Amino acid sequence: MTEMELINFLTKRIPRKKGALRTGIGDDCSVIRVGYKDILITCDNLVENIHFKKKWGPWQTWGHKAAATALSDIAAMGGTPRFAWVNLEIPKNMNAGDIKKFYAGFLKVLKQFDTILAGGNITRSPKYFGATTTVWGEAPKGKAMLRKNAKPGDKVYISDSVGGKSFTPTPHIQLGQQILKRGCRCCIDVSDGLLQDLGHIAKASKVKIILRADKIPHKGNLKEALTNGEDYILAFTGNLPYSNRYHMVGEVRRGKPGVEVINKKGGLLLFSKQGFQHRVADQ
Repeated sequence: MTEMELINFLTKRIPRKKGALRTGIGDDCSVIRVGYKDILITCDNLVENIHFKKKWGPWQTWGHKAAATALSDIAAMGGTPRFAWVNLEIPKNMNAGDIKKFYAGFLKVLKQFDTILAGGNITRSPKYFGATTTVWGEAPKGKAMLRKNAKPGDKVYISDSVGGKSFTPTPHIQLGQQILKRGCRCCIDVSDGLLQDLGHIAKASKVKIILRADKIPHKGNLKEALTNGEDYILAFTGNLPYSNRYHMVGEVRRGKPGVEVINKKGGLLLFSKQGFQHRVADQ
């Protein structure tokens, strides 16, 4: 069973919208209506030997990544992060100095985006390190950017090149807020590959998305850049004024929900995979 298969299983059994819960499973954050503003809640994991290996970098790096990847979900909604909680699972071979270095990287990112560590939990792990980060953010009432809001005629934009795969990503918080103010209502955090993540928008909005290969800024092989993930940039739709803060890479059309990539001559590019699939259980 993949992550998306499990999500589809749950969405058929749990209300996605009820009372104060305006948006539940199926977006970058849950949206909860409280008075004259919306509360954004997201939760993200960082697990040793799944998301990183210790030999790839110092513990400050993994603290940075744990905070930044969660904050990136708030950016995708156009929100302002306020509070964070982090739960750690600490193996026996991790010493006090390593733990402090993890927190140093984590807290540095929170400070950069004026977010307060409000709590968490610490427990022993039998073998590997794990961190679960929850972030509380805020957005103007009814304005959070949702995956279901793409419309035929919209342009498709990305906030940076794909294929970078950074261990220390920078959440595009300010850009998310800026495009929201400019009228953008549909956005997603690109973590599992641009093709797959835009596919979530296409499915939620019931539209076809066409990407133009020659317009997509990327590093390395294009097909790998579009499907490997770990970019932590924003992909969004709308009709926005020119800016050097983002790149127009395609358009939204009517048609069977999905994503297609075409070359300069209009030829369709074929892909063996759409993005990274988290396998959570055997069938």
